[in-house]
Order: sequence, then structure tokens, then C-alpha cells
Amino acid sequence: MMELKEYQEQALGAFEKWLAALEEARAESEKRLAVLEDAGLSASPEERDFPRKAWQSLADAGDLPQRGGDLQTWAYVPRTDDAERPIPHACFKVPTGGGKTLLAAAALERMHRSAGLVLWVVPTRAIYQQTKRALWSREHPYRQMLEHAGPVKMLEKETPFTASDLANYLCVMLLMLPATNREKGKEFLRMFRDSGRYPTLFPDGDDVLSDQRLLNEHPDLERTSAEGPVKHSLFNVFKMQRPVVVLDEAHKAYGKPDAAREFVRSVNRFDPQLVIELSATPHPLVSNLLVDVSGIDLKDEEMIKLPVQVVSHTGSDWKHTLQEAAAELERLDAEAQSLQAGEGRYVRPIAVVRVERTGKEQRDGERVHAEDVREHLTVSMAVPPDAVRVKSSEKDELAGEDLLTPESPVRWIITKAALMEGWDCAFAYLLVMLDNTKTERALTQLTGRVMRMPDARRTGRQALDQCYVYCWNASVGAVVQQVKNGLEHEGLTGLGDDVWGKGAGASAMRKVERREQFRGIDIFLPRVLHEDESAEGGLTELDYDRHLLPEVPWGGIAAPEEWQWAAADAPKRETAEVDVGDAPPSYTSEDLAVDKTLSVEWFARRLADIVPNPWQAARMAQEFIGNLRSAGQSDEAIYDRRTHFAFVLRSHVQRECDSAAQLAFREKLSRGALRFSLKASGANYSFKEFYEVPVHESDRTFQKEYGAQLALNLFEPVFEREFDSDLERAFARYLDEKKALQWWHRVAARQRNEYYLRGWRRDRIYPDFIAFTADEEYGSEQLFVFETKGEHLKGNDDTEYKKQVLEILERAFDGGFMELHDGPAKGTFRLVFSENEFGAALASLQA
Repeated sequence: MMELKEYQEQALGAFEKWLAALEEARAESEKRLAVLEDAGLSASPEERDFPRKAWQSLADAGDLPQRGGDLQTWAYVPRTDDAERPIPHACFKVPTGGGKTLLAAAALERMHRSAGLVLWVVPTRAIYQQTKRALWSREHPYRQMLEHAGPVKMLEKETPFTASDLANYLCVMLLMLPATNREKGKEFLRMFRDSGRYPTLFPDGDDVLSDQRLLNEHPDLERTSAEGPVKHSLFNVFKMQRPVVVLDEAHKAYGKPDAAREFVRSVNRFDPQLVIELSATPHPLVSNLLVDVSGIDLKDEEMIKLPVQVVSHTGSDWKHTLQEAAAELERLDAEAQSLQAGEGRYVRPIAVVRVERTGKEQRDGERVHAEDVREHLTVSMAVPPDAVRVKSSEKDELAGEDLLTPESPVRWIITKAALMEGWDCAFAYLLVMLDNTKTERALTQLTGRVMRMPDARRTGRQALDQCYVYCWNASVGAVVQQVKNGLEHEGLTGLGDDVWGKGAGASAMRKVERREQFRGIDIFLPRVLHEDESAEGGLTELDYDRHLLPEVPWGGIAAPEEWQWAAADAPKRETAEVDVGDAPPSYTSEDLAVDKTLSVEWFARRLADIVPNPWQAARMAQEFIGNLRSAGQSDEAIYDRRTHFAFVLRSHVQRECDSAAQLAFREKLSRGALRFSLKASGANYSFKEFYEVPVHESDRTFQKEYGAQLALNLFEPVFEREFDSDLERAFARYLDEKKALQWWHRVAARQRNEYYLRGWRRDRIYPDFIAFTADEEYGSEQLFVFETKGEHLKGNDDTEYKKQVLEILERAFDGGFMELHDGPAKGTFRLVFSENEFGAALASLQA
């Protein structure tokens, strides 16, 4: 099973919370609607809108992303189908290179659907082919994720399928965006045609009674005429099956507001039971933002090459720019050969060259043509001809080439627009723009093509851990800004500091140093350490998987005994008999022929990422099924609600695991196996003497109110962009007024090797501020660690966890070792929610 990154696990955790909230809201809504129906009253649209209630419950719990720094979530955008039923819809904001397809497959896996229809919509032919290669291959991790719930059948729009397929397989149909967008016309309208492809899904043409039954069940089906029979169209199949819809790269459809709304209406007409949107740049008028993955998240997980170094050559011809890029490629190649010789890791740096013309009849001697570049590389620069390839709409010299194998000779790829979407090669390091960089969209999308990190892990070689953009006849400052804008457009938010250039007007690397009185001395911060005989000093940093997970008594975790039953949504077949005269119709209902055999393995697989021992996972699943049966429920009823019960089981086991890990954490602290001590200095965190950060000429230094200069910041200068909210800025100014402090430091989680803490969960805790004071006369020290959070986040799960960790660490803290001072020490570790709490947070500060 593919190992997920931390941000991917968090995204899927948010998705599971949403599914659980939907289940609860749906059950409550059905109860209310039943009461109203019994009373002869009609329900309002608001009373039927259970997805809105589920969304509000997440907002109330602080489980939705904030909108910028204003501590607000995006406004909820309702969706309804043609039958006026509400449609649950959630958006994953995932940057380019963040694994949208992986998250889509994993989200479907977490829904635990073993049958039915999924529409997987992609925007372009290139992405269609890329997705098809992955999902059609049973060896690919994405396909294997889909098959965790049961067998999968992959479909295209023209592929016939039957009612039996839908009852026994998860049928995933891959669609192109134009086929779902009414504005595009032809492709969309094909789905409305009568077709003989689906005889098992429609009644016979002369079966009037069955046709009427179908219309009673689905009144919004298309008909051949106003009073005619139901169309046997793919569009009507969608309406009857109520598919789950995956919108991959959805931002491609969100141009002007009217176009975005029309696309939403087109998708809603399929009567989806749920919509999962994946977008680099969600649209606030149509997207319900559930997950917000930033560029910082990708950077922390080593998914992308950073920084982006921009170089521009002006006052010379394009050949000079190409030669400079070739020299850079040679330097990178030498570094790659050294890496392979030292570590056995293979990387072959590739340059992507954008030209103005590629067409066969377009070589005019004025605009830079692909063949001009090929000729200069192979003739004037002696590059082997087989190392140079052209990729264009007319010529695809990369077809069938696996660029990541050592057997591939390719080092130069020349294109105009063919690589702007859907192309991916982690060996691409250089982007060379020979078209005067007139097209910002091209620069935006092509920059994304050279940012993906090989194997999603750093090499440790600075040259190979960043990427390069070479431009001809363009202002480097303008290009830097374009690249920054482009990263934002691709969803890579928060990475503006990682784009810098060479030349006038560009960002420059600036040294941020400690204040003079703190230079040349060791300043340590405590880490949560675990005993380890093999480590220097007998201590190493706490690792959740090595030190806490093995302490969980899996055999003592029983299956849940309490749960809430939700209404079943078993697939059914309804029929009606209509007689002559005034006799009322006679209705019957029966389950479809679906194998409802319960599988312990199916439930156990839902625990694979929580419980490392498959035997224990199987035991818990078996016990849970037994508990459900003991409660009087049949296997068929359990099967119908297996998705709900899988979530109940997972949530219970995760809570039990967290509780056991917390007990182990506390017990280890009490007996000294875990330590939070500055005295154990060998494995603790040590401040650097300086950082190098990219600074643009427009960046402003952070100051106190009325323009007064900061006095107590450990590193100087501090820039405005280091703060994410008004609360953080206010707290920094408050700290700087406390003369009893010796220094304070703003922890920048985006900076590599910054300070963090660990608790009994896998995730790291990055505090926002560190401060320190010492009494010269009495030799006492005090360390302060703060995290600022808006008041709206009080009480949610993440906040409560961090609060508990900080309280425990404060009690366990054992200071007294700093080269700066040496004496009794204490620590204060606090969450700060508002300016009203600033004073209480520093109440222990000596005057």
C-alpha cells in the first residue's frame, strides 16, 4: 500500500469527519422529515438541506480551513439536483504536484463503496490519458486503493455496461470535461441520445407500466417527447444511478463566474449523490473548501524543488541564454554523477526549452523555432542528437520514452505548449524561456513542470534540491513576480519567499543574524527525547512509530459496543401494478441481487493505517460484527450500512489508540524513558547563528506601533511577511515591550530545520513564539513557548490536543542548561487565543 504523506493523511482525516457529519445530519433530517410527513406538513428546502447542517457542524468545531488571515471560513455554497435534492459537495485545494489523483482515489477508498457508479471528470486529453494509464493498471497504487472495497470495473463514455456490473462492481467512468459542460455543446449533448447500449437498465420500449414506474421513481428523467417514453440515454443512466462525481483539476472549468456556475449546473443535472472536487485554485462562488493544502505542506514533505532560481539575460541573443542554461545543466549533471557514485541514487537533469514556433512551415528566421534550437544544440554545442527531443502537437518524439530510466538519453526537451498540462517528469530541472516570456500562463504552467522532486525526497545536494528558470530579454524582477504569481495560481501558496533571481530588481538572499550580544554562543531549546542506547548521549528524538505505537496494547482494544443506527440505503427494485378502473396501484419493493456476505477482511482493511498488526485488526473487525449481530441486526442490514460502520470502527480504534499512546507518553515521562530537559543537551535543538532568506526590495521590516524599532528579537531583521495574522503581530509587539525578557523569536515553520515539539500523535507541533529571560543576580532562567490561535478554534480536537501536550511538557520541563546562563530554570508553555490573554500568558515573567 502506498505510504501517504502527512498532509495527505490530514486531508483524508478531514474527509472522513465530513462523511461522518453527513451521516449524522442525514439521519437527523430523515427523522424530522418523517415527523412532518406524518403531520401532513411539507418540508422547506432548508429542512431538507442536510449537507449544509453537516458543514455548519464542522465550522462550529473549527474543522474547516480559514480564509486568509481573517479567521473566517468560506461561505457554504449549496448544490441541488434536478429533483431538488441537496448534493453534498467538498473541495480539496491541492497544489500542482500535490497528488490530486492519489487523494481522489484515497477519498473513494475511504467511502468504502464496493458497487455503484463513479464519474471521474478530467479537464484535458493529456490528463485523461495519464489518469487512464494509472486507473486501468491493476498494478498501480491508485487502482489498488479503489479495489480495497471490492472489484472495480473501469469504463469510458462509449463502454457498454449492465445492471449486473453496477450491482457487483465499483464502476468508474472516466470523462472529459467537455462531456459534462453544457456550454461545450457537442460532447455534452451526445449523452442525451437514445442508445441501445444499456438494455438491462431500462424497461422494454413497449413496457408502458415499467416506464411509468421509472418516471415515478425518477421524475426528472429525459423523455423522447413531452408524453413519450424515457430516453435510453447515458444521461438518464447517470440520473438513475446517482453517481459519486470526482472533479479532477476542477479549476480548469472555473473561468468567468457565469462559466463556473454553468459547469456546476451541468454536473448537478447528473443527480450526483456526492461531489468531490480537487482544485489548485478553488472558486469561492462554487467550491466548498474542506481541505487547504499549501505549498509549504509540499515543501515540508520534500515533494518539490525549492528555491526557484530565476536568471535573465538581456542585451544578447537567445543563443547566449541557451548556452548559459547548458552550462548550468552540465553543473547539475556533475552533481548528479557525484550523487550516484556516493549514494547510488540516479538522477539525470533535463532542460525544458520553450520556443515561439514548432510548426513545419513556420521556420522564418525571426521567431525562435524548435528546429533552430535543435540545430544549435546538436551542431554548435555538440549535444548528441538523441539527447534532444521535440514535443509538439505535430511531433511527439517522447512517445513511449520512459524518461526516468538510466537507458533514456534525453537531456533536452523543446516545446511550445504541449507540456503545459498533464506532463510530469521529476528529472526536469531547467526551464529555458526563449519566447521573450510574453505569455504569463505559459511561464506559470511550465514552471510547475520542473518543480517535482525526484522520489519525493531531497538529495542533500543544494544544486539538485532546487530548480531553475532561464529567460531571454526579460526583466528578472518581472519574471520573479510572474513566477510568484504563477505559484499562487497553481495553488502553491506560501512559497513567494522561495523564488529569487539574479539581476536588478530581483529578490536577493539576505542573511538574518542573531543580535550581536547573542552571537557565538550556544542557545538550546528542549526536544522531547527518548532513551536510546545506540544514540550519542543515550537519547534520540521521540518517534511515534518506533517509541509509542509499539506500546499500544492492541489486544486490549475491544470493538465498539455503542453506535447510532442510520437509515439503510440498500439498492432496491420497486414495481407497481396498475389495474383498470379506480383500483389503486399495487406497489412492491425488493432488494437487488447483490451478494451481501459480510467480510471480516473488508472491515479489517479499513484499519490498516491505524493498526500495524493485521491479526489484531481482523480480531477487532470480527468482534465488531459480532456486537452488531448481538444487537439483533442481520448481516444484510449490516452490509447495507457497512460504510457507516467502518467509520464507527475506525473512529473508535483511533480514539483508543490515541488514549493508549497518551498513557504510554505519560508513563515514559514519569519513569524517565522520555525526557524534556535542556540538561540532556546532546540531542536538543540548537539555534543557528544565521538564516539566509530571499528578500525582495518591496519587503517591509516588522516594527512596533508608530514605526518604533524592535528591541528584543533574537534574529534581526524580522519581516512583515513572517506573520500570518493580526493576533501574531500584536503578540510580537507585546513581547517586545517586556523589558524583563532577554529575547524572543518568531518560529517560521516554513523555514527548514525550525523548532517543533512532539506529543503522542504522529504530527509535529510548531509553536509560534519562543522567548527567554534570566535573572543575572539569582541565576534563574525561564523559557516561554507560545502558540497563538483564534478564539474560534477553542475547544476543537487539535486545539485540545495541543493544550494537553503543552501542559504536560510544562510540568515535565527540566531546564538549567544554556551556555548563556546556568542555573535553576522553569518553562511556560501556553496557547494564546486573544489579546486579552497576553498578560496571563506572561504572568510568571519576573519584573
